[in-house]
Amino acid sequence: MKFRIFRNLFLAVAAIFTISSCSIDDDGTYYYDNAAHGIIGNASPNSGDLYFFADSNQVNMNGLNYGSAVGYYNFYPGDRVLTLKNGNGVVLDTYEISLAIGNFFSAFAVNTFDNVELVVYQDVLAKPAGGNARVRFINLSPDAEGIDVFDNSVELTSGLTFKQATPFMELPAGNYDFDFRLSADDSHLYTKTVSLHSGRIYTIYTKGFVTPETGSNDTFSAEGIYNY
Repeated sequence: MKFRIFRNLFLAVAAIFTISSCSIDDDGTYYYDNAAHGIIGNASPNSGDLYFFADSNQVNMNGLNYGSAVGYYNFYPGDRVLTLKNGNGVVLDTYEISLAIGNFFSAFAVNTFDNVELVVYQDVLAKPAGGNARVRFINLSPDAEGIDVFDNSVELTSGLTFKQATPFMELPAGNYDFDFRLSADDSHLYTKTVSLHSGRIYTIYTKGFVTPETGSNDTFSAEGIYNY
């Protein structure tokens, strides 16, 4: 098992937003003042259904298949251990995390299934300016050594390596065709069409293989998460 520490979490401001979520550590509904909150996602090609745990508490009752992300779930604050298991209950990876009340995070299963691992990102849910949305990009494609993201001809980020995330960036609300390209040769990989709504916050993450493994149909693509 591999252990990593995720310490530098943030404290969000309650007045910015209200979220409705499932509760796995606390009974009842979401209360900002007594929990931390997390999204779980499966971006590991060929992984099958995966199950996330916080200490001994099972987060998702139904297996989370490739390309899916759900949450926010409620988590007790304090030092916790996130555990990833397959459908047979075999522990695939663990991740130590320190949570405070008001923390928001996203935890993904990533990499090829033979090397599956957990990665965790802070979700900084600051309210965008009027007429804007906020969006970040995460590269979770195992063999994409570096990717660039464009909006038409405008470069939004470049050289994004595997497991690297951009900060949340503000963009005017509207419709976008985000173009993903290989940094090495500027070759086109994928176009993700999204509508960004004013006041909302999004994560767009890549998954799959630039060059799929033999027998795999998990080609490079992108998914979107609505953080708020």
